[in-house]
Amino acid sequence: MSAETYPTSLSACVPFYIEDCLARGQSDATANTKTALLQMFVHWSEHQGISEVTQVDLALLERYRKYLCRYRKRRDHEPLELSTQRMRLMAVTGLLKRLHTYGIVLSDDYSKFLLPKVHRQIPKQIPDEDEIDPILHQTLTKGRMGLRDRAILEVYYATAIRRAELAGLDIRDVDFKQQMVTVRKGKGGQDRRVPIAQRALDWVEKYLNELRVRLATMASGEALFLGETGKRIQKSKLTTLVGGYIRRSGIGKSGSCHALRHATATHMLRHGADIRYVQEMLGHQCIESTQIYTHVTITDLQGVYSKTHPAAQARSLKAGKPVLQDN
Repeated sequence: MSAETYPTSLSACVPFYIEDCLARGQSDATANTKTALLQMFVHWSEHQGISEVTQVDLALLERYRKYLCRYRKRRDHEPLELSTQRMRLMAVTGLLKRLHTYGIVLSDDYSKFLLPKVHRQIPKQIPDEDEIDPILHQTLTKGRMGLRDRAILEVYYATAIRRAELAGLDIRDVDFKQQMVTVRKGKGGQDRRVPIAQRALDWVEKYLNELRVRLATMASGEALFLGETGKRIQKSKLTTLVGGYIRRSGIGKSGSCHALRHATATHMLRHGADIRYVQEMLGHQCIESTQIYTHVTITDLQGVYSKTHPAAQARSLKAGKPVLQDN
C-alpha cells in the first residue's frame, strides 16, 4: 500500500487505525473502546472546523483537554473523572502516534503533550469477610435462578476473575479434578489459569446438573452461565445481578462485580498471601495494579502499630487523669 492511498481525514483515519490495532492482536473490546473514544474526538473536532488529521496540533490537543475538564455529564451534571479525561486524551495521542509511524502524521509534537496524572484510588465499599455469606444467602430469594446466581457469586469470590471473563467462561474451562479455571483471552488477550475453591465447584456442579440442562437451547453452545433465554449471560446482566444482591444483603455497602474481585484480593493479602501470587490470580500485568490492595489491609498495620509504637502503648487520657511533670 503506497503512502498516497492512506487516509488523511479524521473520520477515515479512525477505522484505518482500529483495523491496524486488530491486526496487531488487540482485542475486540479494546478496539470498540478506542473507536468510541476517538469518535467523540472526531465529533468535537468537526465542531471546531477540524476535519484533517494534519490539522491536529498541540494547540488543538490543549483545547480538547480544557473542553474535557469543563464538560459536565448530562445525567448528574458532574465533571468527568480525571481517569476518564486521561483515557480520552490517550486514545487521541495513541492514534497520532500510530499514524506517525505510517507517515500520515509528519510531526511528533503529540509526544510533547502531557497526559494528566491519575493517582490510584483505594477501592471503596469492599465487603469484609463476614459480609460475604449475607451476600451469598440472598440468592435463596430468587427461586430456581437463584441456583445459577449462587454459582456465579461463588465463582466470583473464589477466583476474582473479571466480569467479562466470567461471562466468557465455557463448561470446558472449569477443571473439577485439578480445581482450576482457565480464563481465555482475558485483559490484554492473555490466557491464565486460576485456582477455584471446592465450595464454588460444588455450586457450579449443582447448577450444571439441576438448572443448566433445563435452560440450555441450541443457542447455548458451551457457555457455562446462561440467561433465562438459554443464551450466554451478558456482562450487563452480571452487573445488575451482583449489584442487586450486595444492596439487598444489608451490609450497608454498594458495588457490583468488582466489589467481590476487590474482596478476594484484600482477604488473601490480609491472610498472608504473597502479592506476586495475587497479581497472577487477578491477571494484572504490572505489580502496581495489585499493590493498591495493600492499602486496604490497613487493619494489619494497625495491629503492628499498637504493639510496637510507644505512643500507642501509653495509657489513654480516658483511662485516668494525665499527670504533668515539671522539668
